[in-house]
Amino acid sequence: MSKLDNLQTPKYIIDALGHFDLDPCSGEHTNIADVNWWDGRGENGLERNWFGFVWCNPPFSQKALWIDKMIKHGHGILILPERGSAPWFGPLAEAAGRYFVMGKKINFIGGPSSNNLGSVLFPFGYEATNRLKNSELPGHLNSVQWFNPRVA
Repeated sequence: MSKLDNLQTPKYIIDALGHFDLDPCSGEHTNIADVNWWDGRGENGLERNWFGFVWCNPPFSQKALWIDKMIKHGHGILILPERGSAPWFGPLAEAAGRYFVMGKKINFIGGPSSNNLGSVLFPFGYEATNRLKNSELPGHLNSVQWFNPRVA
């Protein structure tokens, strides 16, 4: 795992988005949701069944695994770097149907600053989209009209 895998979401983002039932990849002292699984306690969120409305700030070195798990769960919000040209971005945006580009960089807890390109929130489900619209977080919501996948 990378040292960037342990960066945590600032409280103001969670406060703006409301209550979460599960954080399947939390940090050691994170209390974002009612239930916060931390791998250091042997609570591997990739191996457990997710439930309720999920907040997912995944370890970026394993983002593909967490993306797949969130797509299958389909109810919550996933945060990742703003990398529209990355191979994972288009399929994820298509699966979510929309994505919210943060209007300012996030200073994650445990690191010197935000990633250099900013962050994107991927809402899964009607509730997630409404929470973003009502959050008053700076940024803009994009709807995916069509997607042409990369050719290998």
